[in-house]
Amino acid sequence: MKKYLLAASLTSYIFSIIVSNKTFAASIGTSPQTEPSSVVLFGAGSLRAGLSEVADDFTKENGIPVETSFNHSDIQRDRIIQGGEKPDIFASADTDKPLEVYEKGLGGPVVKFASNRLVAVTRSDSSLTSSNFLEQLPNLRIGTPPDTDPLGYYALVVYKKADQIKPGSFQKLNKNTAFFSPNKIENLGNSGLMPQIIPQNRNDSGGSIYYSLEESPEPVDVNLAYYTSALLALQVPSDSTSLKLVELPQNLAVKADYGLTVLNHASPDGQKLANYIISSKGQKVLAKYGFSAPSTSIPEPNTIGGSILAMGLVFALKKKRVFVTSK
Repeated sequence: MKKYLLAASLTSYIFSIIVSNKTFAASIGTSPQTEPSSVVLFGAGSLRAGLSEVADDFTKENGIPVETSFNHSDIQRDRIIQGGEKPDIFASADTDKPLEVYEKGLGGPVVKFASNRLVAVTRSDSSLTSSNFLEQLPNLRIGTPPDTDPLGYYALVVYKKADQIKPGSFQKLNKNTAFFSPNKIENLGNSGLMPQIIPQNRNDSGGSIYYSLEESPEPVDVNLAYYTSALLALQVPSDSTSLKLVELPQNLAVKADYGLTVLNHASPDGQKLANYIISSKGQKVLAKYGFSAPSTSIPEPNTIGGSILAMGLVFALKKKRVFVTSK
């Protein structure tokens, strides 16, 4: 009797193993394919339209999703350095902010990938022109971001150029400047007008310009802006006064070089997206939004960090670790 019970037990045990193995094998065969991880891109606010399309094209071509976040470059830098957030790529409206990330040992060498220029946006009935710009600007209320943002810094460069031509202009222009930011501004610097917070629904390149001129409780007369952002501001639907773009005169002209860094922990797909941004395909899309090709020079080594960056780029080029623009 014991023999029969033992045989039955063994038969049942073997059968259960066979069934379990078949079930396990079936579960492996039917398990869903894992989706590729998203590449995370932090970008300057002025890059929202252009880089969003570049990212979409990259995803369609490679099947790799891209998660984008656009805001003021100084805010994006602080999220990385102070907040510890870890995007794959940081694309800024200058080379200084990604250089800071590089100098902190958090990212790779900075690569220029686009250029922009400063212009003025004002109401269409304004008498401001390129010809009378320096004469009229000191008498107008001016809107810019604070100088912690690249655009705010570029505005100061315009003021300094004006002061060289017409002494006393810098102080007067500062006094007539109101800072616009999505966050509360603690340090007003030399700004003489009260700062204003941009509402969330207008916190984009074109919307913030339109808000400063048309919707703000204390609207300004002119907004110093990037050319690409000015084009977007002109497209904001409006039932009131339309806007116009005024080019800065040559003696006040300011060019803005944009730089990016690939973070140290970035995935291979992150590097692939960076390469795509500076490829002919990516550059063609950016040009559609008003960006021009970047200069190919290494950022000026004005500081020890800049010198290290310059040497790092040369070393990286030799090692073929920096991005190569498609031929």
